[in-house]
Amino acid sequence: NLHTLLPLPNFRLFCSSEIHPHPPANLLRQCHILTHEPPPGIKANLHHSFGALWFGAARMDRAPVERSRLYFLLAWFHAVIQERLRYTPLGWTKVFEFNDADQRGALDAIDYWLDLAARGKSNVDPDTIPWVALRTILGQTIYGGRIDNEFDMR
Repeated sequence: NLHTLLPLPNFRLFCSSEIHPHPPANLLRQCHILTHEPPPGIKANLHHSFGALWFGAARMDRAPVERSRLYFLLAWFHAVIQERLRYTPLGWTKVFEFNDADQRGALDAIDYWLDLAARGKSNVDPDTIPWVALRTILGQTIYGGRIDNEFDMR
């Protein structure tokens, strides 16, 4: 029944996908293919991070005010890691798959630990922020959990 239907002349379908090693050949033959790779650089990566949905105004404006500073530090850290991936094997000994899910998990960890330290206050003394816990969670679990080489951990 589908083969008897006639397509509308103004119909357009835009699909997006992740990179796949074996895309369907029939689909590729009948499509106009456009690819987009984000521009390299720390600044472009920061724009991508802060333009993403998980960095929304509702999240950024939550108390305490130190939250936005920690978010910026995390976005900078994530951008440096993403940029370093471009220089494998000079930056790393092999390619690691760091992505936006890591950044979202790190944001959730920052929210959890900062909310514990803030206890509803609008400002937090930096000495009361559990830096060791944040450093351990981010460096050993969220971002460092994929790294299996002592050389890359430095």
